[in-house]
Amino acid sequence: MGSAVDIRKRMICYYSLKYLANSTSMAICRALSKYGHSNFRLEILEYCAKSDVISREQYYLDLLNPEYNLLLTAGSRMGQNHTEETKTQMSESHRGKTYFSSEKKLELK
Repeated sequence: MGSAVDIRKRMICYYSLKYLANSTSMAICRALSKYGHSNFRLEILEYCAKSDVISREQYYLDLLNPEYNLLLTAGSRMGQNHTEETKTQMSESHRGKTYFSSEKKLELK
């Protein structure tokens, strides 16, 4: 289930072995790697305006209760909890990075 505006980009990701290998936190990516693409199917349930994507995704989430969609609310990460390992990895990935120069920090004050 997903509210992809650019289905081409989504498919390129799902068929990229590198993407699947680097996206092990996503259940669908782990399943595609483990069981292979031939054990899944893609169905476009509905075409709609960009402005309706989230509401239509929610409709299908409620209707179909898909196994690999872990979030219950379309467009929201609410209810998803990161593991302690993931939190540590995210924290470490930001160590030593500078997001703003000293001048920019002064501007923001």
